[in-house]
Amino acid sequence: MLQLGSILYSKGFSIVVPHSELRPPNPLNHPEFIFHLLSDGLSGYQASIDNLKHLVLAMNSNCRAPMQDYMVQLMEDQKLQGYPVSCIIYDSYLCFVDSVATHLKIPSIVLRPNMAASMLSRRYICQLQAENRIPFPESRLLDPVPELHPLRFKDLPYPITNEIPEWIMNFFASSVNIRSSVAIILNTTDCLEHLTLSRLQQRYKVPCFPIAPLHKLGAAATSTSFLEEDQSCIAWLEKRPPNSVLYVSLGSLARVNEQELTETAWGLANSGIPFIWVLRSDSKDGSQLEDHFPEGVKALLR
Repeated sequence: MLQLGSILYSKGFSIVVPHSELRPPNPLNHPEFIFHLLSDGLSGYQASIDNLKHLVLAMNSNCRAPMQDYMVQLMEDQKLQGYPVSCIIYDSYLCFVDSVATHLKIPSIVLRPNMAASMLSRRYICQLQAENRIPFPESRLLDPVPELHPLRFKDLPYPITNEIPEWIMNFFASSVNIRSSVAIILNTTDCLEHLTLSRLQQRYKVPCFPIAPLHKLGAAATSTSFLEEDQSCIAWLEKRPPNSVLYVSLGSLARVNEQELTETAWGLANSGIPFIWVLRSDSKDGSQLEDHFPEGVKALLR
């Protein structure tokens, strides 16, 4: 969101950032923005993938009233200065923002910070659920998903051969619901997703603006994650020659079983190449990750 703000600021817009108490941005990194802290009761909250559900629910519950009060005051101040609020851009999970915008009759635009195919894929999972087609038969996983070529059912962003927990379905439904938004901003490019963007616009009947890559076009000198980032590898990495380090990460959601963890560890150890392997503390359920490494590779994993 800060990266997008930098882009819009470069085009002449003034940027106001109401933000959570959780991992607040550093205003010194963006002196051109106006920052406002929303009292939401989340100061000191320990965010993780496992409590993401509670975090989003808390934000949507606690932030609405402070956001509306602030916007009312901001609109009064801006009116006196002759610069009315143009619109509110919000993250797709924070649905309370759209209700505030609707109440105050301010246009809203939803930001989807990933590809158009991701949004259509999640929408299709919601469609399968509504049609009672989940669990989906494993025999059809290699079939193409209608209108999402070249994706197959096995490529959808969540396994569909078992029942999907209700809270995850609610997350998906919220992330693809644009509510009263007058447009969608996506972190993608038309040259990569022209057909998908066209389909997305047909589905939602609003303009879809591909603006990417946000991290290159914007100037956000700040962390982009609610989770604490470990910077300890940077000093080690800077001592390695260019193009000499293997980087391995399964992302922010995937989990591995003990066999997969062991085989990956041996593969990296036997590669003979310096590597950085990103493993979340919750990658392996309920245990210390190092307990599952073979003795022969423990010394290589730092």
